[in-house]
Amino acid sequence: MDVRIRRQALIDAMRRDGELQVRQLAGDLGCSEMTIRRDLDALERDGAVRRVHGGAVRVNLRRSEPPYAVRALEAVEAKRRIGRAAAELIADGETIILDSGTTAMEVARALHGRPITMLSLGLRAQMELADDSAVRLIATGGDVRPGELSLTGELAEVAFERLRFDTYILGCCGIDAREGLTTHLPADARVQRAAIKSARRTVVIGDQSKLGLVTFSHVCDLSRVDLLITDAGGEQATDLEALGLAVHRV
Repeated sequence: MDVRIRRQALIDAMRRDGELQVRQLAGDLGCSEMTIRRDLDALERDGAVRRVHGGAVRVNLRRSEPPYAVRALEAVEAKRRIGRAAAELIADGETIILDSGTTAMEVARALHGRPITMLSLGLRAQMELADDSAVRLIATGGDVRPGELSLTGELAEVAFERLRFDTYILGCCGIDAREGLTTHLPADARVQRAAIKSARRTVVIGDQSKLGLVTFSHVCDLSRVDLLITDAGGEQATDLEALGLAVHRV
C-alpha cells in the first residue's frame, strides 16, 4: 500500500476512534507492525498524533488549524490540479511570491524547470526547488513556525519593503464573500498583507473546503484579489463571481 494512502487511513481511523493500536492496524492494512510504528512516529513528528505504548492517541490541538501532515493527505488530487493551473499562469522570467501550505507545495512541484525568480514563504517549497538550476530562489528571514515551516515575523515582513514582484500566489485558510480572505494566525496575516502590497497581482489558491470558511485573522478584502483558482463549483463560487472576483475552476 502506498505510504500516502496508508497514512491517510491512519488519520481517518484516528478521527473516527480517537486512538490507534499498532497490532490491529497492521492486520487491517495488511502490513507489518514495524511499518505502522514508523508511520505513527512520522505523524507524531508532524504533530498529527501522540504516541503511547502500543499505538497512538488523538492530539488535543490548542488551535483550530489541523497540522500540516494531516492537511497534506486531504484533497490531494484537487490540490495538484490547482497547483498545475497556478503554475501555468506564470510566464518565464516572472518574479513571484509563493505562500506556504499544502496547496502551495503543489505549485512549487509544478514550477520545476521554469526560469523564474521565486520568494517562498515556506521552507518546504524552498527545499523542493533548492537544486533546480532554472529557478532563482530568494529567502526571507523570520521566525520558523514549527510543523508548518512557514516564515513570519518582522524579518519576513521587511523583505517586501524594497522588492516588487509580478505575482503573489496566496494560499488562503478561508475565503468568504463577506469577510474576504482569512488565516488562522495574526502573524501569518501580517506577512501576507506585506506580500500583497509588493505584488502586481494576487492569485489565491484554495480547494473547495476553504470557500465559505472564516478563520481568526483577516488578511484582506476580495477587492485585493485578482483571481481565485479552485476546484469548487456551485453556489459558493458563483457568489464570489457575483462580487466581481474572477474564478478559475479546475
